[in-house]
Amino acid sequence: MNTAPARDELSAPRRSKASWLRTPQRVFLRRALFQVHLWTGVALAAYAIVIGLTGSALVFETELNQTMHPALYHLTPGSHRVSLDATIGKIKTAHPGWFAFALRNFEDPTGATDLLMRPATGESTPNYRVVSFNPYNGEILLDRLRYAGVLGFLSNLHVYLLSGETGLLISGWMAVGLCLLCITGLILWWPGTQRWAAALLLKRRSSWLRLNWDLHTVIGFWTSAAFIVVILTGVDFAFPGPSGKVIELLTGAGYRDTGVSLDSIRRKMQRSDAPIMTIDQAVAAAKRALPQDAPAGYMSLPASPASPFRVTGYYKGAAPYSQLVRILLDSHTGALLASSSTREEDRGSRMEQYFVAVHFGLFGGDGVFGLLVKIVWVLLGLVPALLAFSGLTMYWTRKLRPLWRRMTLKG
Repeated sequence: MNTAPARDELSAPRRSKASWLRTPQRVFLRRALFQVHLWTGVALAAYAIVIGLTGSALVFETELNQTMHPALYHLTPGSHRVSLDATIGKIKTAHPGWFAFALRNFEDPTGATDLLMRPATGESTPNYRVVSFNPYNGEILLDRLRYAGVLGFLSNLHVYLLSGETGLLISGWMAVGLCLLCITGLILWWPGTQRWAAALLLKRRSSWLRLNWDLHTVIGFWTSAAFIVVILTGVDFAFPGPSGKVIELLTGAGYRDTGVSLDSIRRKMQRSDAPIMTIDQAVAAAKRALPQDAPAGYMSLPASPASPFRVTGYYKGAAPYSQLVRILLDSHTGALLASSSTREEDRGSRMEQYFVAVHFGLFGGDGVFGLLVKIVWVLLGLVPALLAFSGLTMYWTRKLRPLWRRMTLKG
């Protein structure tokens, strides 16, 4: 039985001077990194499995939702749309314990319009209510919480670990640990100049111990680049501020948020005793202010008379959330207060806008290439379970099983 992997890591002989190029297994730093890799992997194995499997399930989330709720995505356009204010007023009456904070997909000609609502208590929770209605007749098509159902549960688990913003921060730090795991794994993969080519391929006729070793090292090597990219984009979701500073350092360009601060536009708002515009009027004003190739997709409703309407338009043909325009409208007059386009931002800001599409495998578009990318991302999400299982198996066979046998014999 070939037990080369065990000898490499646990009992490398000292016959000559250690060399990172020729005999890296005997270099002290590599042995130290092996311990870091081992214990980081043990600590994060369960998290890696959960985050990978839930990520795989969410790659086709849109397609699964379209299958489960076809009425939301395949509406027959009518001759005219109902009043948004009247429809939203009815929804508010039916949900006295909730307040509306945003409107979504109100420019989609064949899809339902979504009203987003939070508890009237003011509780800030990512698990908001989504009320979808037909914009042509006002019919309520679906009323649910954001994280209801199987897909909602998986999304909540993947992003927030079922624990809201605290879970997102915990997940962010664990993702940093996974990045460390990938980097140390790449370093440990290097077998020396004489064996590096063989280390790129699986040996099908090996013993099961050797095959397990090869599965861990070879698959880990070939997927490491994609994993690091996916992990780093996930870290950005949890720590956007520090991540922005790192992007600025790497790109050599001044990083700035594409959002617009309320403090910078309050002075522009006209002091008026006039009532806040209706939502229908705000939608019309947004349509006039946004570029024709970037129709509105999201509108944040003003929380007070001193707050503006925030509207986001998404450029057609671009990867989801990758190219957009944000505008602020005076809530009394509809005047344009501020505008920001990702196409006019620096390199770092433009790059960051693609992180969602990259993280969830959405950058390939709607054609065959996009389908292939999603399939690859699904398979990529299964790899952490394979690496965790193979790594823990090696730890069991080399350390825990011999220890168990010794304890059994002594007993």
